[in-house]
Amino acid sequence: MIKNRILQIFLFLIFLAISLIIFKKFNKYYSQNDFAKIIILVLLAINFFFGFAIKKFSKLSLIFLSYFLLIIYSVNSLLVYFDLQNTPKKQIEKILNKRGETFDKRTILEVVKEERLLGKDIYPYVVPREFLKLNKEKIPLTPIPNTLFVSCNEYGTWKNIKTDKYGFNNKKFLDSFDVLLMGDSFAEGSCVKQEYEPANLFEKNHQLKTYNIGISGNGPLISLALAHEIKLITEFDYIIWFIFDNDFYDLGLEKNSNYLINYLNTDFESNNYFSKIQNETDYQKKYIEDNLESFKSGFSLKESILELKPLINRMNKLINQKALEDAIKYDKNIFKKIFDKARYLYPEKKNICCLFT
Repeated sequence: MIKNRILQIFLFLIFLAISLIIFKKFNKYYSQNDFAKIIILVLLAINFFFGFAIKKFSKLSLIFLSYFLLIIYSVNSLLVYFDLQNTPKKQIEKILNKRGETFDKRTILEVVKEERLLGKDIYPYVVPREFLKLNKEKIPLTPIPNTLFVSCNEYGTWKNIKTDKYGFNNKKFLDSFDVLLMGDSFAEGSCVKQEYEPANLFEKNHQLKTYNIGISGNGPLISLALAHEIKLITEFDYIIWFIFDNDFYDLGLEKNSNYLINYLNTDFESNNYFSKIQNETDYQKKYIEDNLESFKSGFSLKESILELKPLINRMNKLINQKALEDAIKYDKNIFKKIFDKARYLYPEKKNICCLFT
């Protein structure tokens, strides 16, 4: 009798704990379309509710929990194994092995530390989006200027980026040119050899002097902010704006920043970002050094196994299967404002081209 009572109290406490998690996290999970976590937590809450509310269900509640955890962690483990064997990195590694080449498996942190031991002043690549995720009211709009970065490794070799005096991936700053490239990693040329970066391809194949202000992870609002600030220090003829489907979702993060939203107003002049860039430089260097040990990449046991990331991702994809029109409907109005502001900024330009990739 006493054991049953203790068990019911135990189940009630677990029910309260899960209910509290649902209460605190529901809005966050819902806004991120993370319905899988909501479903799992609700199922567990229902199970423990019946376990403490109905005496005969107490032991059944624990049995259900055991089988539930066994099933989801078994399925998740199979997905982890499948994913590890079929990642693009694994496929490229197999191709390189056939050529007698090796895939550099070092993490970005390992590369940075080894390069620093050789005397190089080098940093892991940190982009504005990193600071948005920290809910910073004011964010750096560019990476650290005049700095060597380790950026990414998709093809077996870590790529380094050397930023110009304003923090962009260019050989040098140009105050007069033909084409301004805007956007995220596609415009920046992330992970591809330098000769295949879009800015260099425009110059090589079309003899157009090109300056790139694209940065990995940038969404439309950060791109607009950069277009606004760069107007004060450059002259050019064309804008080419690389837009990828993830930009529609990046707005979900960017539109929460009042600092970025200000750039939508036609009467907003400027933050004079580039004239005060040294302040952002000092702040970013300190942030990177303070958080250096967190810059790791690759397989995460905690995320993949303990947090059920592969299983939850697949569940969310199944749940969130919607027509593209429905999926991006909530972004249309702000996208229109962004493009209207871009035209307002540059009414005299020959063309403003938006390339959807």
